[in-house]
Amino acid sequence: MHFCIQLHDWFYEETLATVDSASAAARRRKPRDRRRPPSAPPTPSTPSRISTEELVEALRPHLLSPKRMWTLGYPLEIDPNSSKAVVYINPPPRPRPLPATTWDVNAPEFVPGSQGDSGRGSLGSTPRSDSDEEADTVEHLCVRCDKMFRMTREGEYLKDEPCLYHWGRVSGDCRYTCCKSPLGVRGCSSARFHVWSGTRPGMNGPLEGYVRARSPRGGVYAIDTEMCYTTAGLELASIAVIAADGRLVYKSLVKPSSPVVDHNTRFSGIRPRDLARATKTLRDVQNDILGFVGTDTILIGHALDNDLRALKLLHGAVVDTCALYPHARGFPMRRSLRALSEELLGRIVQRGSAGHSPLEDARAAMDLVLLKVHEERANRTRISNQLPMLQPYDPLISAA
Repeated sequence: MHFCIQLHDWFYEETLATVDSASAAARRRKPRDRRRPPSAPPTPSTPSRISTEELVEALRPHLLSPKRMWTLGYPLEIDPNSSKAVVYINPPPRPRPLPATTWDVNAPEFVPGSQGDSGRGSLGSTPRSDSDEEADTVEHLCVRCDKMFRMTREGEYLKDEPCLYHWGRVSGDCRYTCCKSPLGVRGCSSARFHVWSGTRPGMNGPLEGYVRARSPRGGVYAIDTEMCYTTAGLELASIAVIAADGRLVYKSLVKPSSPVVDHNTRFSGIRPRDLARATKTLRDVQNDILGFVGTDTILIGHALDNDLRALKLLHGAVVDTCALYPHARGFPMRRSLRALSEELLGRIVQRGSAGHSPLEDARAAMDLVLLKVHEERANRTRISNQLPMLQPYDPLISAA
């Protein structure tokens, strides 16, 4: 009987050992899942507010120099006592497919001014022609489909031609984000007219109707505007201004001075009914802005050059989040406000087809600036804590 019990115990231990070894072998054979679990989206945060005086001192190193403003496309004044400005526009970095080129070895030699050459100069320049009809027209580049089109100087289209374009950007795999089509495919959206921005690559000016502050008023404000396309290019349609503490300072719809061609609702959020109830003109908004913006006021924005051109406002104390958070590939590439807000603030902005909100975008720009200020403060504190404490010089101790 005792022998049977021992035999039973031995058989049980051997069975457990076999099961354990089989389990260990199975664990060894099971491929390890090396994929990282998806990271959770960042929690939305709002940087803590600081006093206006502290913010002004913290932003002084980040104020754009006149040379930097010129490079980024900010309007600069020609004469301190005039209302005229000049703007230099860099060609937009647009990826374009290379066209299929065929070469004719028997083609005659090209001579400028011959073979039907119109003598047209740089992009968007006025054509030279002896015809009075053509001399009264100007050629523009459509900012959506990259096609050239003609208008009279009074803003009338010479040809009724629809605009076929992609409203999305080109992703890293050379596909449009709007329809996932490869680069070079015909546009997935259509509009009745071609549109232009109101400026051309290179020097623009002298431009009329610009204003500037003449006396100091202090303060720090974030500005964002929305524009619509008119026969004269992009014009101001909406504006929002917030203070450093996040409170709304100014908000208004603006009635464009030229006929509206496209409300650009997908991006501007402006609809025909909005402009139908707009009463303020650009001149009214300029007067309102100069009521609290002075020569020393710091203006904050994302790609603020576009906003100042739309406002026709000359200002020298600006902080641009495009410069605070540059693109990895360098200028002229710029990170979008949507990407910066989602990555750094954990906040979703500019989503959906309802269009952008100037108030939401202005607050995002202000919070991105405050985030940078707090990061720099934390870095200075950490560095100062790591430095060894320096003892005062004592001649007796040094002599010993």
